[in-house]
Amino acid sequence: MNNSFPLRAGWTDALPRPFRRALGILLALVPAPALAATLALSLAADAVLYEDAAGTTANGAGEFLLAGRTNQAAGSRRRSLLRFDAGALPADAVITGVSLRLFLFAVTTAETDLQLHRLTRPWTEGPADPAGNESGGAAALAGDVTWRHTHFDQSLWTSPGGDAAGDPSATLPAGTASGFLTWTGPGLTADLTAWVADPSLNAGWLLRDAETVPQTAKRFASGDHADPALRPVLTIEFTPVPEPSAASLLLAAFGLLSRRTRPAGRS
Repeated sequence: MNNSFPLRAGWTDALPRPFRRALGILLALVPAPALAATLALSLAADAVLYEDAAGTTANGAGEFLLAGRTNQAAGSRRRSLLRFDAGALPADAVITGVSLRLFLFAVTTAETDLQLHRLTRPWTEGPADPAGNESGGAAALAGDVTWRHTHFDQSLWTSPGGDAAGDPSATLPAGTASGFLTWTGPGLTADLTAWVADPSLNAGWLLRDAETVPQTAKRFASGDHADPALRPVLTIEFTPVPEPSAASLLLAAFGLLSRRTRPAGRS
């Protein structure tokens, strides 16, 4: 059954002049429907945490990010920190999707599930820049983030290895072949929505695995990698806050006009 009501040409001619005038103005002011948009962000800061009780090993300016465990008997855990500045996002944006893309370099370590955990304490990137494959880190310098410090050597994590939410915001398996990996899901969307609402909460994410098995460490391109095409990218899908509907505006206008044009003596 067709329940539509087609309007004939000239149907507005039967309306009182104030109605026609209001209708023309309102139709001219009706905004175009909000369209989905996408914003790609580069890293604001990143670093690697090397398991080290003294907190004297760092990597804030290297070309690689690491996550997982090496084959060392002690101090084998590696974690990475990533923070993006969402200030370029419109204040009225409704975030509908978030994805983080990293480039994995080929490795011989075992497949592992890599988790992104929302960090709860701010940190500073620092200048330490390890040589070679960066698996051992470099001596921490002033301002570096380490296993023990949020800012070497002045402020500390509450929990060594980074203060982060217990539940991961997203999880993705990482194998041995090189290529891009993309984390996504409602957890990342919720994190970013909270950070846009209150930028002071944005400490970024911590990348790690379960750390129960040795020789799982993965190596990714950092924000300082020589090839810009391999650097991390955060993609945000969003729409503007919807404007009031044309129907609601028309109904309100007709309601006001009908009160003004109602014959005298009628309520």
